[in-house]
Amino acid sequence: MGSRFAWSAMMTMIVAALFASACTRYELAPRDTAPATTFDALPANVGQICVVRPHNVALLVPAVVRDNRQLVGMTKGPSWFCWFAEPGIHRIVTRYGDDIDEDLGMDEMTDAAILVEPGGRYYLHHDVSKILTISVRWILDTAEANAMIAECDWVDLVAAPPGERILGRGEIVRAAR
Repeated sequence: MGSRFAWSAMMTMIVAALFASACTRYELAPRDTAPATTFDALPANVGQICVVRPHNVALLVPAVVRDNRQLVGMTKGPSWFCWFAEPGIHRIVTRYGDDIDEDLGMDEMTDAAILVEPGGRYYLHHDVSKILTISVRWILDTAEANAMIAECDWVDLVAAPPGERILGRGEIVRAAR
């Protein structure tokens, strides 16, 4: 009888840990389709960066994205989003893991840099196909990017921790100085 109780208690702790690991102070609003203007002609002297995560692995693990320290969005499960970027150097930093992972120092940071040209579109792949790790790479082929996007839902970041500013739709992230 004691071992059955111990087993039950252990399973309860595992389930609680799994739910706790999905905790984040950021919140997404998924959409079936991207905003209608996502692939329209870009404003003059602006580029566009999109992050694409076409994986069902680690569905509940968030990946918070910043461009030159500006919070721009988050992926979670198969998702994607885009933002406008000023021409110049952009350093995209992703923190992979939830708030508990961050508190325990178990989150993972990765970064990628790109030189944005006026009118350029750039796609960053969040590869989480190996559970508990993330790698990033720039997708150079538009057809490959579109195939990945077809597997995803568009996501809008709608909530962030106090003191974090969410990038407004149409706002342009400045290049590194």
